[in-house]
Amino acid sequence: MRITAGELRHRVIEMTNLDTTRETQDKVRMAIYNLLGQYFSGGVLLDLFAGSGAMAIEGYSRGFDKIVMNDLNKKALDVCRKNCKNLGIDNAEFYNMDYRDFMAQTKTMFDLIILDPPYKMDNIEEILEISIPKLKEKGIISFEMDKNSKYPLEFKDLKLIKDKTYGIKRVVIYKR
Repeated sequence: MRITAGELRHRVIEMTNLDTTRETQDKVRMAIYNLLGQYFSGGVLLDLFAGSGAMAIEGYSRGFDKIVMNDLNKKALDVCRKNCKNLGIDNAEFYNMDYRDFMAQTKTMFDLIILDPPYKMDNIEEILEISIPKLKEKGIISFEMDKNSKYPLEFKDLKLIKDKTYGIKRVVIYKR
């Protein structure tokens, strides 16, 4: 896998190669960031179900100041750490927690929250519910899900701004 744009463009990142983790392909990652606005001038990004950290690292490459990665699988988080070390990313934090516990405990507010839970976790509204309190004003949530998942067009103060399908994956983007 490679970073698709920004300061780290073309740099290779390691995949987790775990049965429990579904990597976001380069072309889909690039398409998601094109939907989000491509480049950013600072801010804090959370990848709540990080896997290899590719989505967070892509965001860092495109201008986020700080990235936070959480994954329940310790081996996946080790890959995140290794990828950041190999790319010289110093402004990254890593957490090995259940997503609910992480969101309950973090004091950080985020400009962008990337949500790519396992597809069998079809509790979209619950995940949005616990994410909203950690989202800055005018913040964005990018939610990757199975293309057949049911999701709200509006949720609390979130408005759906983009909805795109890529093969078996649907990407839904909300803005606060």
